[in-house]
Amino acid sequence: MTGLLIRTGAALAFVILLIAAAAWVYRKKTPGGPGIIDLVAYQPFGPRRGVAAVRIGREVLIVGVTNADLKLFRVLDAEDLKTGAVAAVADKVHRLRRIKEGLDA
Repeated sequence: MTGLLIRTGAALAFVILLIAAAAWVYRKKTPGGPGIIDLVAYQPFGPRRGVAAVRIGREVLIVGVTNADLKLFRVLDAEDLKTGAVAAVADKVHRLRRIKEGLDA
């Protein structure tokens, strides 16, 4: 009886180790490591609608997002973000907010 319990416990431990090893290998093999695509900012304008700033490599994409479509508004260089281009984009987002508030009222 004791031998049966020891064999069952060893088999269970082996299966658990096998599952953990498979999970580790799967994590290492999946593409898209950190740093390839980064969400810089997102401003929602309602359910499933908004504007997103997504960094891909050295470029930042300003994208309009809806539940059925993505539209590219502007492509910025990463160095432009350090200069005055951010102010221009922030001004456009501010104007979009005012328009949205006018439609909601």
